[in-house]
Amino acid sequence: MCSHSSIIMMNGVLALLLLTTILAITVNHPPTIPESSSLLINSARAVNTTITDTSIDQFTFHPRPVSCGEVNLLLVGIPPYHPIVKAGGFDPKMIGAILANDTNLLVASGYNVRMLLFGPEQPLSLLQEQMADVECWEGTGVGFGERGTTDEALTVRFEETIHFFRNRVPNGPIMFNSSPTTFLPTLQRHFPIKGGVDCAKEGMPGKLLVSYAEKEEGEKRRVCN
Repeated sequence: MCSHSSIIMMNGVLALLLLTTILAITVNHPPTIPESSSLLINSARAVNTTITDTSIDQFTFHPRPVSCGEVNLLLVGIPPYHPIVKAGGFDPKMIGAILANDTNLLVASGYNVRMLLFGPEQPLSLLQEQMADVECWEGTGVGFGERGTTDEALTVRFEETIHFFRNRVPNGPIMFNSSPTTFLPTLQRHFPIKGGVDCAKEGMPGKLLVSYAEKEEGEKRRVCN
């Protein structure tokens, strides 16, 4: 009979031979990338080569020169005295004055504007109602306060508003102001007044589109020009 030490030695030799065989096979036949992975890499490269300025251009909104009082724009935001505004450390009276002054400025600059202020606790159907009396909204916008927030309910409302605008006004831009005090540069970027006309000086301002609920009964529905 073989001794215990002889058995251990034989097992060691067999293990060494097996390891040598595996290494030899690996060297002679290196692993290859599966064809499916290769196809994925090639496909990705093919897609990238088809992305051109022309294909992207169809998704880009180009500035549309307009005449004084030509376009109807709906802008939404948070009421100045809403609890969210106070919780953010802002002075409601100051915010109210900023919103009123900016609305007047936008109208004087030649834009037909409806400023809708409502909180996230109010139903989104309110937005739908306030767009119902105007057939043609050329653009929409979301104010600074609704975007720069850490309030989850307000973030959800912002998302809902964007989805709604995208479906309700599919061919118009969804605009954002870069300053909390005015929307004017944003509107001028998307809808520059033809010839650089000063609508206020020419006596051709836009119109303040009052709330749908405030409109007189029987007033005609506003349609596209």
